Formats: sequence, structure tokens, C-alpha cells
Amino acid sequence: MIRDIFHAISSPRFIALDSFLRTRIAASRQPRLRHLHSSPPRLVRNPGMSQNAGSDAQSRRPKKLIFAPGDIQGTSDSPELATQAQPAVPPRLNPEALRSETSTPSSISESMVMSHPARAHQFVSNPPLTISQLHGTNPLRQFNTWFHDPRLPPSSSPETCTLATAELPSGRVSARVLYLKELDERGWVVYSNWGSREGKGRQVFGPSANPDTIDSVPTPDALPQQGNKWAALTFLWAPVERQVRIEGMLEPLTREESELYWRTRERGSQIGAWASWQSRVLWSAEPSQLAENQRRKSVAKVQGEVPADIDETDIDDGRALLEERVQEMEQRFAGVEKIPLPPFWGGVRLVPESVEFWQGRRSRLHDRFRYVRVEGSGVDGDAQWQVQRLSP
Repeated sequence: MIRDIFHAISSPRFIALDSFLRTRIAASRQPRLRHLHSSPPRLVRNPGMSQNAGSDAQSRRPKKLIFAPGDIQGTSDSPELATQAQPAVPPRLNPEALRSETSTPSSISESMVMSHPARAHQFVSNPPLTISQLHGTNPLRQFNTWFHDPRLPPSSSPETCTLATAELPSGRVSARVLYLKELDERGWVVYSNWGSREGKGRQVFGPSANPDTIDSVPTPDALPQQGNKWAALTFLWAPVERQVRIEGMLEPLTREESELYWRTRERGSQIGAWASWQSRVLWSAEPSQLAENQRRKSVAKVQGEVPADIDETDIDDGRALLEERVQEMEQRFAGVEKIPLPPFWGGVRLVPESVEFWQGRRSRLHDRFRYVRVEGSGVDGDAQWQVQRLSP
């Protein structure tokens, strides 16, 4: 009997089973890692809300995947990650050696260019991008994964993006660099002054009825008919040779949602938001005045990048008016612990109709995959997407 038991437990099949069970038991005792896209981070509840009101408001809001990345102190950059994030850049020609006094290149410069085949950056950081690497049903989840790529150090500001809008009926396009502040289940959120109709507020919500006032941000249930809600958002992450392009329609956040982010801003930024009538002209000069006031390089002694006599020779170019406005706001809110949210300032969400993920490949044969919405509004995750590979 003992001999039979000894032979049984010494058999290769029993040893393999015992090893498998030991491995599973050890793994079950290890803490499980949370995937970035498995559940959104919890938000700190507004202290001014009652518990019931906060719960009701939270239940009506889309779950956030990213919240205020630029205003939360990031971890110190790892030298190893920073080294890995740098793509292999081939040597380039010295621009001064190719520059001529005329617009027509000389035969010498042409020969130098043509004999240098690696004169443009080659994309070599990533392996091929295939459909199996992408989230199968949700481009917002895929964006969240790329946004948290460990090769992107906080100092690279991965939240930096370009928002493009167009004015109607002229069709004139305008683009500006902003910071992504939130990503929720409906789309990408940025914050700014939308009441000043000299800037992007005019393009999105239409011109102001009274040019001498700053309009309030419209509520989601009372959007004006004027303006052009279509917009595009682009992210470029050069260290990892990736780009994301989003096209869709802008919708304003509720005042409660904007209030939540407003509380994360430093006091100086809150004062600045109240002081600035964004894109309003503060000062202008005619061409003859510009020539008259041009600083002569032979007169100014430069200390670093600032002329030594800047306070003596520079004229008032409108900055003093802005500083005066800032002082007025500081006096207005002196002693006020919580500066209120301006009615003309808030967040807008870009609800996507298409999202493209671009990854560089050698010889400009880039990998491009685009999600195109086919049905659903995106609320509670009911949107459905078609995925396409695009030609580079």
C-alpha cells in the first residue's frame, strides 16, 4: 500500500498537477492590479453639496476616466523612462549650410540635400499597430490607454491638444492650443472663456447681441441656434510617435460640472479668468507707428533675452490695462475664500463622431485606425462603432 502511494505521488502527472495547484494558490494571494480602463478614478465630492444632492448629481454625470491631469502634481520623471521615450533621430543637415540669399537653391546645396537620404525623421519607436492591439468597442477607452502610456513622462504634458473650430457662414477656421482636463464616457472636456464673442465663443455659440457685455455660457438644454458646434481636437505625442484626431460636436457642460473643475484651479488662475475678456483688443497700432516704435538693436543692451532698458524705452502696449483689470478683481475678491465661477467661463465637451489613432511607421507607411460612430448617443456606453484602417 505505501509503495503504491509512493509510486503514485512520484509520477510525472501528479508532480505537474501539484505544481499547477501551487501556482494558482500563490497567484490568488497576490493583490490584483487595476487596469486603467477597468474603472474610473473616484472624484472628491464638493464639500458644499449635501450628501443626497451630491449623490443625485453624480448619478446624472458621465463617469470620468481622466480628471484635471494638468492641475494634479505628477510624479517625478524617471530618467529611464525619459531615455526610452526619446526616438532614434537620424542626423540632420545644418540649415545654415543650405541657406542661400535667394529663394532658388544652388547646385551645391541641391547636391548636399540629394546625397543625404535620411534628411527627414523616420518613425522607429513602435512595433506595427494592428487591430488586435486596439479596444474592440470603445475609442474613449483606447484613448485612455494611450494617454497613460508609461513612456510619456508628466513633463511632456500629454494633455496638450489643439482645438479647431470654424465660423459660419464664412467657414473661416481657427485653431488654438488648450489642455484636456477631463475625459468621460461621452467625450473630451476642455475649459475656457466662452462668453467673449470675439474669440472661439463666437464661432461655437454665435455672435453676441450686445457687443459691450460678456455673455453667459449657454446651458445644455438651451443651446442657441447660431454658431457652429462642429469641432476637431488633435493630440500629438511626439516622444512615442503617436497622434489622436477627434471630430464631433461641442456641447456645454452644466454649471455644476464646471464648478467641480473650477475648484481645482489655483487662485491666480481664477482671478485671471475673471479679469480677461478673452480675445478683446487691448491695444493696436498702425503700420507707421510700428516702424516708429521699433527697437533698434544697436541701442538696446541685451541681458539674457530681455533688453536692459526695457522699462525706459518701451511704450504702453495694452498690458497695463490688463494688469489694472487683475488688480480690480483682486480687490473685489479680497477676503473671499472661494472665488465663484464666472458665468461666462466653463467647460465644453467634444462628443465624438469619429476618432482616429495614428502611429508612425518607417517610410511614412503609418498605421491609422479610425472609429466611426454608427449608432447611439454615447450615454451609458450605448454608442456603437465601426473600425476602419486608413491608408497613410
